[in-house]
Amino acid sequence: MLHTIVRWIRKVYPGVVFGGYLIAFILAFTMVFMLPIGALGMVFLAVMALIPVVALLAVVKAVERPLAHRKLRRGKCPACEASSVVPRDLRDGNGGTGFACGACGALFTARGADIEVDAEISAAAN
Repeated sequence: MLHTIVRWIRKVYPGVVFGGYLIAFILAFTMVFMLPIGALGMVFLAVMALIPVVALLAVVKAVERPLAHRKLRRGKCPACEASSVVPRDLRDGNGGTGFACGACGALFTARGADIEVDAEISAAAN
């Protein structure tokens, strides 16, 4: 359950951050006409907020990976919760192994991180 919540947070996090920055842009744009120094302050705060935003995403990923790895060791897919995970050679140039879900087709590294299917297809083509 905890992994499902953390995975959902990681999936929606970029959209929420983009929405927050879009709202900040609209607010700063309207402030240009009413209070120009406020708009300058908003821009400064938005740039400085990038540091904790990126750091928080790294923390969420660091929390999610061990939880996903635990599910993979039990044979459960972290994406769809099906018990159809099998070990697989990823052909990533390093000769690394990972996991593939037979139910949803999701790919995972040996450490539990998601692998985009497009990246796997392009690595196999090379």
